[in-house]
Amino acid sequence: MNKKHYIFFVNVLLACSCFAAFTADNERLLEEISEASFQFFWKEANPDSGLIRDRTGKEVCSVASLGFGLAALPIGVKRGYVSFEQAKTRALNALRTLEKSNAQYKGIYCHFIDFNDGNTTNLGYERVTSTIDTALMIAGSIVAAEYFGGEVKQAAEQIFAQANWSAYVNPVNGQVYMAYDIDKNQFEKQTWDWYTDETLLIVLLGQSAPNAQYRLAPETMTNWNRPIGKYKDGQPFIYSHPGTLFTYMFAHCFYDFQKTGVDSLDVDWFENTRRAVLANRDWCRDNCSEYKSYGQNLWGITAGSGPDDKYVVLGHPPRGANDNQGQYGTLHPYGAGMSLPFAQSDAISALREMRKLKIEGKTVWQSVDDGGYGFWDGFDIDKHWVSDQVIGIAQGPMLLLIENARTGLVWKLMMKNHYVKQGLARAGFKGKF
Repeated sequence: MNKKHYIFFVNVLLACSCFAAFTADNERLLEEISEASFQFFWKEANPDSGLIRDRTGKEVCSVASLGFGLAALPIGVKRGYVSFEQAKTRALNALRTLEKSNAQYKGIYCHFIDFNDGNTTNLGYERVTSTIDTALMIAGSIVAAEYFGGEVKQAAEQIFAQANWSAYVNPVNGQVYMAYDIDKNQFEKQTWDWYTDETLLIVLLGQSAPNAQYRLAPETMTNWNRPIGKYKDGQPFIYSHPGTLFTYMFAHCFYDFQKTGVDSLDVDWFENTRRAVLANRDWCRDNCSEYKSYGQNLWGITAGSGPDDKYVVLGHPPRGANDNQGQYGTLHPYGAGMSLPFAQSDAISALREMRKLKIEGKTVWQSVDDGGYGFWDGFDIDKHWVSDQVIGIAQGPMLLLIENARTGLVWKLMMKNHYVKQGLARAGFKGKF
């Protein structure tokens, strides 16, 4: 792609990371949300294996949920929810379990693994590895490694060093495969061929690989589609195929793109996500007359559980996809929660509004004292529905990005890692990191 297509992002680059000063009332709200989210990762874990459930009520570990949980441990210590030794032990148990796991191919782990021993599960889940779930796990392990050091760092670096990213490259187009089917002994045909934050995270970690033979080539940073569009009269940005909010967030949970500088094509990814967040907010406000779950302070459409036990992926223009499974009207609180670094005032207003919602007698929020983990995964006012699930890959990005907006803790730990710094340089980022 021609570099000139992206020059318009450069003039908005932020020179440094600035962490917000919140009012006392807003700090109390954010603290309440953070503690509740953290308790999901602490209480829904097997303390012996260190592994974390995919969601409440499921006896299976999501490797992605585990990644968010590992990154949550330093937050828990800093906030006084658990002790340093408790959190360190939990992190080490999880990493030791992964070291012995057979649920991987060439160092890339299956999406779902056994909750007790980390091996492939016999609960009916496919034995399919996932580059994005592994990337989230490795990113979380890096954060834990930099905080706890010692044995935790050694174990995390060993897992990172064994991940053979180059083996997952399609030899025809040079893009990274999404998955490998262990039983069929073949890669699934889908590749990361379009911008999402998932693509960005995979490529950056792949170029940071400690083992040079397993490392992704620099061109994997630029050989995927980066379409530009805008919502109505908003600012243009590079949009994802589904146009759903989480696809702009996962790399931002870990990487401080205010410090990385622009990439080799002069894109400021922090500003790109900020523009996507504002487009999401504006779309929800524009459609509030049709859907009661959307409004001035009800926005942040993304993916998650939906009515009738459906998983919904809700996006908005600009995007590549056209199908939303007929499920507009559902809203997931983590959408606004993870938007806090990009739209502070609007995100807090949305969180406060959802915190007090009650639908057909059921609240959207259930406190830790009442046996909950804060926000239920989703709700739909028109359909009189509130989810009965709490999901790790929703709680995780909300918790991490709230903490990053408050203190930058996760960003600081991630950006401290020397492999991460080397990978950013290889990928062509131009900041001082």
